[in-house]
Amino acid sequence: MHKLATGFVSFLLIGLLWGALQLLPGTQEVSAMTPAISHDPQPICAPQVCPNGDLSQWLIVSPESSWEAEEEVMVVEIVTAVINSLNQQGLDGYALLNGYRFRRQAGEYIVDRPGDIAVVNHITQEITLADAAFKRLHGFYIIHELGHVVDQRTDRQLTANFHARIGSDLQNHVTAESYWLNLHAQNDLEEATADALALYVMSTYAPGYRPVFAQTPVTTDFDGIRAAMATTLEEVAAP
Repeated sequence: MHKLATGFVSFLLIGLLWGALQLLPGTQEVSAMTPAISHDPQPICAPQVCPNGDLSQWLIVSPESSWEAEEEVMVVEIVTAVINSLNQQGLDGYALLNGYRFRRQAGEYIVDRPGDIAVVNHITQEITLADAAFKRLHGFYIIHELGHVVDQRTDRQLTANFHARIGSDLQNHVTAESYWLNLHAQNDLEEATADALALYVMSTYAPGYRPVFAQTPVTTDFDGIRAAMATTLEEVAAP
């Protein structure tokens, strides 16, 4: 396994040991972030992720968008994990994510978007991350936004194929029972797809990973979601 992916595994496993599998009281709870490589201020970016040898293609750095070293490490390892996961299913992970960059915004939530901690803008190709995006569910929300990127870059084939496979009500935009994680995804197919991709990536590196939100049904089929997403990625990759 690649060094960066190994670091991501360690990051997830540390979190799993002390409570990722516990039922969380709600999505507003914030836990302390455990840096994957807190001693390394300059994360190493693999050539297949950073062909130019630096992070400039992924991170927007400015006085208004400054980064902590641990945050840079976390983003690099997450991007690497997503690209590797997509590659394993026959897709070109780098091509699907290339062009999008992360903007850091100080504060617990995104400005003018109460409750949101990460958001993607497909027009500007920017993903804005607030403080809590690094603290909750070990980066799940960051991968969720990358799921929207993959969906956008595949012309929504990811959403169409995933929901056709699990039997969602496409006409009324209702996700199939037991196949959504967060309440907002029950009646939003694209949100359910992004959650499913995030679950797939996280559980690939930490088997048994179970992100639980305040409204996650007890009947949620985590293994079924992961398996359906794995097959969907293969379908999208097929010519």
